[in-house]
Amino acid sequence: GAASPVPVHVTLDARPVTKSVIRASSYGALPAVAPATWMEIYGTNLANVASQMWASADFQGSAAPTTLAATKVTIGGQPAFIDYVSPTQVNAQVPSNVSPGQQPVVVTDPGGTSTAFNITVNATEPGLLAPAVFNISSGQYVVALFPDNVTFVLPPGTTSAVPTARAKVGNTIIFYGIGFGPVTPIIPAGQIVSQSNQLSGTVQVLFNGTPGTVSFAGLSGGYLGLYQINVVVPKVDASDTVPLTFTLNGIPGTQKMLISIGN
Repeated sequence: GAASPVPVHVTLDARPVTKSVIRASSYGALPAVAPATWMEIYGTNLANVASQMWASADFQGSAAPTTLAATKVTIGGQPAFIDYVSPTQVNAQVPSNVSPGQQPVVVTDPGGTSTAFNITVNATEPGLLAPAVFNISSGQYVVALFPDNVTFVLPPGTTSAVPTARAKVGNTIIFYGIGFGPVTPIIPAGQIVSQSNQLSGTVQVLFNGTPGTVSFAGLSGGYLGLYQINVVVPKVDASDTVPLTFTLNGIPGTQKMLISIGN
């Protein structure tokens, strides 16, 4: 019969080299991170497997792994929580107790230990989910879901891959983000969120400058470090290209995004 599949291992002659570290790219890639945000590390020789994502077997109860396929990451000397490794990219959650300021990111794998790569850690570094696949001809759309968790707020006909609809004034829609800071009760990084909680800071979501009513902001249950923000759409002129912005504790986010609002 056919030969059984053999796991692909990448031969490691060299120690890992880190070339860049950014806040997760689908949330507005920035060259800074915050405690409990997700970061992406790019370089060479970062793992000795072709690619591996964490699986339930990698967790200890609700605690995420700090080693995946023999790759480890520290930031400011603290172990990060690793959800994906490949020779050229590692995705990891920053631990909660990393101090603000310049902090070294170090990758260790069977090939050795990388030279420290310094990155700025801020107390918060918020971004809303707005991946490249939502960047269409008219601009970068934010990911917003109706409460059915199936229908996306996008101009009709944008894609046939998922149900889409324009949001209307008074609808509640759901945004996802990272880096929005602590919640109460405290839930540390590296833990699957299992309890109800509330964002300690104040978030506003603005539709062409008009704030919507935030009915919930906090960490999303069943995930790690993923914030959910439920917003009631305010009275705003209908358009498929309504500018969408947000503030955290009064400070504007850096992303430029669009949302589709109908009558």
